[in-house]
Amino acid sequence: MEETSLLSEAETARYRDQGYLALDGICPQDEVGYIRGTLMDMFENRTGYNEGAQYDFISRDDPSRPARFPSLHDPRHYAPDLLKTTYHARTLAMARQLLGPDAALYGEHALLKPGGGGPETPWHQDEAFRSPDFVYKELSIWLALQPATLENGCMQFIPGSNKWDVLEHRSPGGDKHLHPLECCGDFARDLAVAEPLAPGGCTVHDARTLHYTGANTSNAPRLAYILIYNTPPVYKPGRREFPWLEGRWTDSQTRKKEWHRRGGLAVDLVRRLPAIRLTSPRWLAWATIRAVNKVGPR
Repeated sequence: MEETSLLSEAETARYRDQGYLALDGICPQDEVGYIRGTLMDMFENRTGYNEGAQYDFISRDDPSRPARFPSLHDPRHYAPDLLKTTYHARTLAMARQLLGPDAALYGEHALLKPGGGGPETPWHQDEAFRSPDFVYKELSIWLALQPATLENGCMQFIPGSNKWDVLEHRSPGGDKHLHPLECCGDFARDLAVAEPLAPGGCTVHDARTLHYTGANTSNAPRLAYILIYNTPPVYKPGRREFPWLEGRWTDSQTRKKEWHRRGGLAVDLVRRLPAIRLTSPRWLAWATIRAVNKVGPR
């Protein structure tokens, strides 16, 4: 691990205060090309679609037509070498600096926003997608795999919103088959700060930091790769409610459940087993809860 890749005290303090950072050159350029090529191949081949891992982020899934906004969860399950990069080592070190030594990879997400009007990603807080029965320490690292600009939908943030509670969210248009959530709570959108990035740059944001990306009005697609790190969430049932999650069920979840019934559950567990920390009671408890949720009733 290179000492120069770690965050300075000033950067750490800025993250605590504003809830996000924008950093240049975190991913080496040869790895930018490798990650971009690997993800584009998976999108072109619809890798993971039948398992529910690939889906249309903004619309109902329709296998007869191209997705309006292709999305892929956990690409490492199909390309394990993604986690053998210098970039992954650097992001893990940053996560442990910001969250503590127990931080580990929770998940990944690749998003291919098409050119010529690829849709916006609504304002939201990531914690709004999580179960309200837990206390979280979580961050996401958003990697630019080509220039990320206002024109093609770079990340935008509300500074300091990491210190707020989770605001009210809803499914766009009230359709709980859709993947996104949009924040409908009261906040000043004119406080937004855009963070353009060169390829290899990244943003780091807290799970409560409000963020958004605009439509891609350029002619080229905009590809981003997100790594999500957390420490084991602490179970505290009944402390709050997220009514926007009630009844929410996507087409990809239906495909994943069907795949699990056909034997995919064993494959899924084998894929995730290396990430389970067998010597940590907190990680074992979290892994058990996640496993029960996967096999439990809808």
